[in-house]
Order: sequence, then C-alpha cells, then structure tokens
Amino acid sequence: MSWSAAIAAATALSALALLSIIALLSGDDPSLAAAALGTAAWWGTAATLVLQSAALLWGRRRATAPLGCAAGLCLVLALVFPSGVFTITALPVLVASFLAGLTGAWREVRRWALASGVLVAAAHMVNGSAEGRTDGWNLVLQAVLQALVVVGLPLLPASVIAAQRATNAARRETLAAVSRERDAKISEAVALERAAMARELHDIAAHHLSGISLMASAVARQTASAPDEARSGALEIRKQSNAILEDLRRLVGLLRDAASEDEGVKTLATLPGLIETARATGARVDFALRSDERRKPGAGVSPLGQLAAYRMVQESLTNASRHAPGAHCVVTVDDRDPHRLRLTVRNAPPGRQARPASGGSGFGVVGMRERAALIGGSFDAGPADDGGWETRMTIPRESGHDLPEQSA
Repeated sequence: MSWSAAIAAATALSALALLSIIALLSGDDPSLAAAALGTAAWWGTAATLVLQSAALLWGRRRATAPLGCAAGLCLVLALVFPSGVFTITALPVLVASFLAGLTGAWREVRRWALASGVLVAAAHMVNGSAEGRTDGWNLVLQAVLQALVVVGLPLLPASVIAAQRATNAARRETLAAVSRERDAKISEAVALERAAMARELHDIAAHHLSGISLMASAVARQTASAPDEARSGALEIRKQSNAILEDLRRLVGLLRDAASEDEGVKTLATLPGLIETARATGARVDFALRSDERRKPGAGVSPLGQLAAYRMVQESLTNASRHAPGAHCVVTVDDRDPHRLRLTVRNAPPGRQARPASGGSGFGVVGMRERAALIGGSFDAGPADDGGWETRMTIPRESGHDLPEQSA
C-alpha cells in the first residue's frame, strides 16, 4: 500500500469515527438532531467524507488537486445537506492542505490554497445561513477564520518541512557534486601520472635501445674483419642492456613508492656520463659547458628542472642517432644567465650514405615540450641553418638564486 492510500484510509476512518460519535451524542444537543445516525444528513456527510478522503489518492500525480476537490465537496454538502456536523468535513481539507504544502510547488500551492480557502469560507457561510443564523458579520468572520485555520494553518509546518527537505536534497547534491569533482581530479591525476610514466619509459627505452641498435650494426660489420673490436662492441651492448634494465627497475621502484638511490638521480652533473655513453655507441658528440665562476653549475635549478634538462639531452641524442646516424652532435649548456639555464643540442645533417629511421612516434618532442611547460620553461625545435636539427630548452632558476647586479 502506498503512502497516499494509507493517508486516505486513515483520514476516512478518523472522520467517519468522529461523525458516528457526534451522531450518538445528538440526543443531548437539539442542533445535531438533523444529523442523527441514519438520517439523510448523516449519510450525505459520511459520503462526502469518503469522497474527500478518496481525493487524497490524487496526490500521487498532482499535489494540489486533492485540496481543491476536498474544499469543493464541502460547498456541495453545505448546499445539499446543511447540518451541525458540517464542520467535520474540515478534517480531510486540513490533511489535503498539509500534503499540498509538503509535496507541491509553492507557486501552485499558493493559488490552490487561496481558491480552496474561498470555497471553505463560502461553504461555512452557506451552512450557517441554512441553519437560520442571522448574525451576518459574525458569520463572515467565522467563515474567514475557518478558512485560515483549515487551509492556511497546515501550510506553515508543511512549508517548514518542505524547506528542510529541499535543503537536505541540495546538501546531498552538493556532496555528490564534490565527490564527482574529487573523482574527476583523481582520474585526471592518474592520467597525468600515466602520461609521465609513458614519457619516462619512452626516454629510457628509446635512448638505450637506439644505442644498442647502432652498436649491433657495427658489431655485425666487424665480426669478420675486426673480431676484437666486435667483441668490445658486444660487451658494450651488454652494458647498455644492463643500463636500460637498471633504469626500468628504478622507475618501477619509484612507482612502488620505494626510496630511490642517490646515484640514480639525473642532474646536470650526470650529463658528461650520458655523453660518454653516447660516444661509446660510436656517435660523435661534443659537450660544452659555459658557466659563471661565481656560482656552482646548475645552481638554483630545481631537481625537476635538472631532470628535464637531462631527459632533453638524452632524447635529442636519441633522435639524432635515429634520423641522422653518424652526424656530428654538439651539446651546449649555457649557465651564465643569472635567471635561467639554456640548453642546446644540435646535430649536423645526415651523410649521404646514412640510413635514417623511417619515422618516429613523435612522443619525444611532445615529452620534452611538456617537461619544459611543467617547470615553467620553454622548448622549441627545428631545422638548423646547415640543414641539421636543433633543440633548445630554457629552464628558469628558483627565486633567491639570482646573482646580484654588479655595482658600477
């Protein structure tokens, strides 16, 4: 049984029980004699109460319809069977008014409450006039008070409860929105972390595997003509393989929240080792550091900025080995500017007999640009004047590390 059916049944039973009690007491009150048990007025009132209670079932579809129907039935009863028990019909109207204020929209409830109040007041005046009352102004005042009490008074607590419901619903919606926003931020953070891991894996794997590929080609050519050099190249391949495995283990360890060893931190100080590794693969790489004697190289550059610098050089050398194999490369670190660090990696155009890679994923340049943006720097890449390729990154220093201006 739905809540509206339960309310309708309870209202009908309560009103009929009250009508029966009043009818049993009609012998002691001459004004109630016309509504004695079994009379036409009694049956008419009972039928009206049942219809008014049945109108409450409409509340499932429209909250204000039962109020207007119950008030209209009051007027019909007053016109057909006026009696002293007429006031019992106020009970279903009161219940209907409370339900309308509880579940209906206030703009619609306001119009129906006004119309229902007019109907209840009119019914009270018609019933009083039929009983022979001649005190007109008193009758009008009582009719207005009847309408205010029966229709207006239940709207007050109903409105308070409805406002509390709306507030709770808004609070739940706000909490749900906050929860959705938090989940979205978590998903975004996870996506960014996955992108960062993908870039890191790309930088590590692409650099080492490109070197291994070049060394393997050299070993294949030297196997017959220069076995000793081929053996050295094979050992270097093994060294590079171990290096990539170590880097991958370190990255996985970071993902597992394990403390990384200091020797695994990539900084500007580790760039010479990176250059030596590239030279071991047969690449021709020169390294130039232009520093200021008044501070340590890389001073004021954050650890994240130094990692970005290392990865930029690593990725640039990898791209040079893929697209311009055998070309001369120059890595320049300009540390003289007191506000920012500049890195440049430039390679000459590939030789006529070189076989550049057919293409790449494009993630290397994207990763370098994203790393620069992450630390507030800048990155650009493009063809050089001699037909080669040049990549440039600018990394800002943290505040407090700028050199003071020299006094005149």
